[in-house]
Amino acid sequence: MTKTLIKDTLRSIAANKLRFISVAIIVALGISFYVGINSASPAMKYEANEYFNRNNLMDVCVTSPIPFTDDDIEKIEKIKNVTQVVRSQYVDGYAELGRDTIVNRNGTELICRISSLDVEKAKAFLDGEKDPTYLNRLDLKEGRLPEKAGECVVDEKSAEFYDDIEIGKTMNISRGESDSEISLKTTKFVIVGIVTSPRYISLDRGQTKLGTGKLDSYIYVMPSAFSSDDVNELLVKMRYSDAIDSFSDEYSERSNKIAEEIKKTSEEAIGSKLVELKKEYTQKIDDKKSEISEYNKSSAEELKEKEASIKEFKEYVDNEDSILKDLKKSNESSINSASATLKSLEKQLDTLTASYNADVKSRDSQSSEIKGYSELKKLYDDLEKKHNSAETELNTLEGTYQQKKTELSAKNKEISGHESRISDYETRISTLTSDIAELDSKIKRLEREQSSQSEKVTAQNSVVSYIKTEIKKQQDIIDDSNSTNSERLEAMRERTRLNNSLSTAQNELNSRNNELNDIKSELSAARAEKTKKENEKNQLSSSLSSERTALSAAKSQKDVLQTEYNNAEANYNSAKKAYDADSATLSKYMTSMNELTRGQTSLTQLIEKVEREEQEIAGLNISVTQAQIRYTLASRNSSIKVEKAEYDLKVAKSRYNVVDGEYTELKNDIDSKKETLNSELKSLQTTLKNISDLRWTATPRNELAGFDSFGVSLENIKSMSTVFPIVFFLTAMIACFVIMVKNVEEERKEIGVFKSFGYSDISIIFKFMIYAVLAWAIGVFVGTVMGTCVLPFVICSIYNMTYSVPNVGTVFLANYVFFGIGLSFAMIIVATFFAVMRELKYDPATLMRPKNITYNRRNLLEKIPALWNKMSYGMVVVARTVSRSRGRVMIGTVGIACCTALILSSLGLINSTAAVSGAQYADDGIFKYDIMYVMRTPQQQDASILKKIRNDQRTENATLYSNRNAIATADKDRADKKRPVNVIAMENSDEFSQYINLRTTHGNLDFGKGNAVITDKMAKDLGIGVGDNIRLTLPDGDTRTAKVSGIVKNYTNHYVYMTSETYKAVFGEEPQYRYIIVDAKSYVEDKDIRNLASDFLKEDIVTGASTASEMASSVDVSIDRIFAVVMLFVLSACLLALIVMYTNSNVNLSERTREIANIKVIGLSDHEVLIYVIRENIISTIYGALIGLVAGIFLHKVLIGFISVDNIVYGSSIAWWSYLVTLIVITLISAISALPIKIKVDRINMAETLKEIE
Repeated sequence: MTKTLIKDTLRSIAANKLRFISVAIIVALGISFYVGINSASPAMKYEANEYFNRNNLMDVCVTSPIPFTDDDIEKIEKIKNVTQVVRSQYVDGYAELGRDTIVNRNGTELICRISSLDVEKAKAFLDGEKDPTYLNRLDLKEGRLPEKAGECVVDEKSAEFYDDIEIGKTMNISRGESDSEISLKTTKFVIVGIVTSPRYISLDRGQTKLGTGKLDSYIYVMPSAFSSDDVNELLVKMRYSDAIDSFSDEYSERSNKIAEEIKKTSEEAIGSKLVELKKEYTQKIDDKKSEISEYNKSSAEELKEKEASIKEFKEYVDNEDSILKDLKKSNESSINSASATLKSLEKQLDTLTASYNADVKSRDSQSSEIKGYSELKKLYDDLEKKHNSAETELNTLEGTYQQKKTELSAKNKEISGHESRISDYETRISTLTSDIAELDSKIKRLEREQSSQSEKVTAQNSVVSYIKTEIKKQQDIIDDSNSTNSERLEAMRERTRLNNSLSTAQNELNSRNNELNDIKSELSAARAEKTKKENEKNQLSSSLSSERTALSAAKSQKDVLQTEYNNAEANYNSAKKAYDADSATLSKYMTSMNELTRGQTSLTQLIEKVEREEQEIAGLNISVTQAQIRYTLASRNSSIKVEKAEYDLKVAKSRYNVVDGEYTELKNDIDSKKETLNSELKSLQTTLKNISDLRWTATPRNELAGFDSFGVSLENIKSMSTVFPIVFFLTAMIACFVIMVKNVEEERKEIGVFKSFGYSDISIIFKFMIYAVLAWAIGVFVGTVMGTCVLPFVICSIYNMTYSVPNVGTVFLANYVFFGIGLSFAMIIVATFFAVMRELKYDPATLMRPKNITYNRRNLLEKIPALWNKMSYGMVVVARTVSRSRGRVMIGTVGIACCTALILSSLGLINSTAAVSGAQYADDGIFKYDIMYVMRTPQQQDASILKKIRNDQRTENATLYSNRNAIATADKDRADKKRPVNVIAMENSDEFSQYINLRTTHGNLDFGKGNAVITDKMAKDLGIGVGDNIRLTLPDGDTRTAKVSGIVKNYTNHYVYMTSETYKAVFGEEPQYRYIIVDAKSYVEDKDIRNLASDFLKEDIVTGASTASEMASSVDVSIDRIFAVVMLFVLSACLLALIVMYTNSNVNLSERTREIANIKVIGLSDHEVLIYVIRENIISTIYGALIGLVAGIFLHKVLIGFISVDNIVYGSSIAWWSYLVTLIVITLISAISALPIKIKVDRINMAETLKEIE
């Protein structure tokens, strides 16, 4: 291959950079997705195994209800392939900060496992040493390790999820009612560090016998924090376990085999201890029975003594009402007689007093009026004199007022005259000013004309002088004797000509002198006129100034007159008003004096009547006073008797209440003590009964909590990698195939040129191979880096929100990398090779001509005249173009369909995962209650805290709730699968329908005795149907069985619902109601629900509370990782769709350049041309989107099946907005891809394009 071909290849890349970059990007996307998604699961599995090996994770965990002995440990060490047995201690308890129990994400109390830590070995490991005897090595994330018994380190996930757990806080460990069973020296630990342990890789920590049976967190303390050296846990390491994949079948077989050997050893080791234990517990039971018998006797005597004390006061208290009733009845008759006499006298006194008061008031009034007659007469005379004086003054003020009014009117007329003259002067001055301005303009113009004319006269004088001088010169030549005749003759002719010119110039000079004189005359006249008008203006200005001065003086005088006029008017009006008021007052006084004269006679008669009434009132007052004294004495004597009787009864009642309260308290204490003793006896009897079943529990690593779900997550990623990456990769490779084929077709002319120059076919093929390989190599490099470094890291980071596994680094899995590289290389090389070979079969002349286009291909629409004849020209052209380019349209449709399916299925995954919390906890979801309270101790139906919650005005109803964890399996024939379940018990079946929405999928809701209702996901996983039995294995290994009567819908976790009657029949004991669930009233808002939850946390019995919204949020957190991965798919699919559409549009444009130039010549606008060009792309988009929507529905169902986990049921439907968003995204991508096409269409040169190549 020559340098020319290499240069031409580089020019081809530079000439169409976008196409070259598109190929590189598509290859990079395909490789990165295929390699990255397929590498994620193996990479995470590899990092998990490395993490387990580096931290020396145990292979089997052995626990025992009886402390291990040295002989026990020695027997386990002798088992084949066991290399290490490490001793450990642990105890489970409730985690508290202060007095409040920490509430976990499910609304129950947080149960924590406290394990011993070999601090010296842990420090050595952190310093780089790797002691093989140190198993389950901790990684310190923050803080330090414990240094004394009162310190601890907590797990990292708990510190992340619970804000209260942080370094420096003090954590209390309790076991509720049985604190004495805690085998710790101290129950308070200061948090000094945060760690991770390879034993706990997920949020599922395992099972416990406390609370709900589910372990939530773990902490490590020093061995000295335990009260004894007893060992209840052994960590076993088997040979060559580090060399085996922890998630493989081989590892499961080897670890299970060792676990089975340990279980066999336990039968022999524990068997020898059972006899002693049975004797010990039999003696304890006998002692407890004796204690109960003695206590029953002593408590019965105490109650009998207290009952005798109560009987003493009971009879007196019971007859309280009759005693008071008889006493009150005897006093009523005497009180009523005295009361009737008193009321009669008081009534007479009130009537007479009322008449007397009215007469006295009338007398005083008339006396006052008559007494004031002389004073009234004097006031009347003074007022009359004042009235006459005011009348005189009023007349004087009226004269002044009229005078000022006349003067003011005259002054206004004077001012109007001044203003009129001033206006006239101003108008005339304005006119003169305008005339003077015109004259100034005229004078300036004339002066300019005079100056110009003077210059012309001067110039003409110069011309005349010059001609005269020339005439004289010619005359001198004529007169000169030395001149020749020819010279004289010529001079004469010149003189004649000059004389004629002189005559003309002289006439011109005279004319200009006359014009100059006329201008001077006009200028003199204008100047005189201007002077005259200026003089007239000055005179008018002087007169105007005088008038203005006079006007100012007149206005000042008017202001003075106006003030005087206003004052006169005000004084007159004021005096007139006072005068009128005095007249009215004077008239009233006259009327009053006449009335006083008439009242003098009636006053004398009224005074005599008042004196008689005074005497009668005095007599009645004496009688009333005597009656009041008799009534008061009778009432007082009665009250004293009643008060004394009530006091005696109150003392007796108070004493009775005290004694009765003491009796009730004593009885409650006795009943409580009896219940405790009976409970202890029952516990001892149950322990004795179960002693024969005591065994060690050996749990292989692959059965530890979280390991199974982590393996399922890895399988989910692997399952997703079988669909998304392959579809994505094939779509990308199809796009690359189209681009490379089109690239060869566009350089058809160059192929003909090189062929005509004698280049071999191999050289020409190699030229295009270089182009393809360069783009492919760049894409492979970028895609491999993204697929090995970025995508696995991102996916692992998302899953690490739930799992505690180190993040992956660079992952190079050769099989996926080389398969992706090889397939992409083969597709690009094959496409390029066959495209070039297809062109090389033509001769150079044919190649250098434009490729002939076949137009005679008929399409289906042409065979339907009714439709074809009604189509527009543009649609006809598009239909024929689509028919002619079926391959390209099909490839574009397939590409868009794939991208649409990827986007829709990805959004569908978001819908399915996001619907979980709402379906479980929303108002119309499964759990209809709003709050769950955690109690410190189990409660009964008559508990006071339950009554308080029910009586709150925000509460609709509340009930007790029991939750117990177990492991569910099918019957013995199908016990290969197991699922952790929550066994829920309530008092009766009606409460289930009120607080839990039980929507049956199979069977009926039959809560009869022995029947249980289970959730559908668990039933499907375990293969359990209606009528089958479900086995429930408790944390202590005890197995119970219940009959399945119905299967109901559920979305998170697995549940078994049963009534308290069924619970007692299945488990042999009453449910432990440690929870209260609350249904708030419908109008109560979320904020008030949170307040309701926090209000009752103040009660000592309540240790925690969670609202439904908080529990829903915890579910959302656990599925957010899927959302992040899905959004990565959506963005990548959008980018791929954009490149596919752009590629298809670009190919379409390049093939139809001459056609586009033709329609531009016809006169179509740029917009019409663009629509004409992209219609084919629009059709591909529509077809591809419709096909992609259908394919996306099926792809979504496949993906839901792949990502499903054992404790969550994802939604199966796609929301309507996902379809809408998918179509909008595809439309936007189509519009964006059309922008560069528009630019290229606008740049098409019609003349150059339409040139003939021949």
